[in-house]
Amino acid sequence: MGACLAVDEATVKSRHIDRQNKKDYNAERRVVKLLLLGTGGSGKSTIVKQMKILHGTDSSSQSGTGAGTPGLTQADRVAAVDTCRSNAVDSMGVLLSACSRLGYSLGSGLEDARVRVIKATESGCGGGVYTSQLAQDIAALWGDVSLQKVVIRGNEFQLCDSAPYFLTHATRLATPDYLPTDEDILRARSMTSGIVVVPFQTKELKFELVDVGGQRSERKKWIQCFDNVTSVLFIISLSDYNQVLYEDNTTNRMRESEKLFGEILNCIFFKRTPFIVFFNKVDLFQQKLKYAKIDNYLPEYSGTQDYQEALNFIKKKFLSKNKFPERDVYSFETTATDTNLVKNIFGAISEILLNKMLSNAGFE
Repeated sequence: MGACLAVDEATVKSRHIDRQNKKDYNAERRVVKLLLLGTGGSGKSTIVKQMKILHGTDSSSQSGTGAGTPGLTQADRVAAVDTCRSNAVDSMGVLLSACSRLGYSLGSGLEDARVRVIKATESGCGGGVYTSQLAQDIAALWGDVSLQKVVIRGNEFQLCDSAPYFLTHATRLATPDYLPTDEDILRARSMTSGIVVVPFQTKELKFELVDVGGQRSERKKWIQCFDNVTSVLFIISLSDYNQVLYEDNTTNRMRESEKLFGEILNCIFFKRTPFIVFFNKVDLFQQKLKYAKIDNYLPEYSGTQDYQEALNFIKKKFLSKNKFPERDVYSFETTATDTNLVKNIFGAISEILLNKMLSNAGFE
């Protein structure tokens, strides 16, 4: 009798575990796992920040599917103060170094400001030494005619895309009660290292956005994230056509992105996985077309500097690499710092993925 009871208890416990495992499995199947890939500086992390702004996340979570109140928290903003200030200091340091190397001279009365800024950059903690005096120095230097000429030649050295933004707002960043705005945080640049899982939820679906570093040294970690991917979200920076990599300072960034895209797109792991492709930084691309000829950097291009013609060339260059024609590839032109645009595009993506999930489940 006691043995029978023991067997019954074991059976009940086993069935309970089976039911829970099935429940967990079904819950996992309802989570859309988006693997966010692209080269360094393409705008991947900006997309992650947009999801926090639009949908809210449990920012302390590295897994799971919980969702929070939309918008960045006070803690998010406080944590970004040093990054925003560092972006201003480091950007000015890069410009001053390039100014000297390119043979430009600063205007009179700026030497003391230059020395103080260089000292701050060499300290390695620019955000931590960001005083009102330093902010005034940066603002004064930013107004110099020679530095404005240097910015136009920013493709000849490693200048952050958001440098003009933070240098323009240098004095605001120094106020004692400064808290970064949404735009400050979206434009702040910091290198992603490792794997970050950001859960968020729309009205229809639960998402896990998996962000991994885009630099070459980080890519060996990507394979860890390949399992159970609903869709790959690949980010391509349109404005990269006249820039070189951070990593080796010789390889054209767009060619690196094209090579990487082809490898990931045709990876056997993703043979049937839908791809969502963001042709990002439309705003910067349009600006560059006014002064940087594409065929100087991509000699195979024979068109004009017209935006639509240039865009079509780049899109065809990338999308033609798909060797699995039965696999769906959806492309969008984006400016990742534009919250309303990203919101509308993700609404379209949610509908596409929901319909695909329903179709796979037998519902048309």
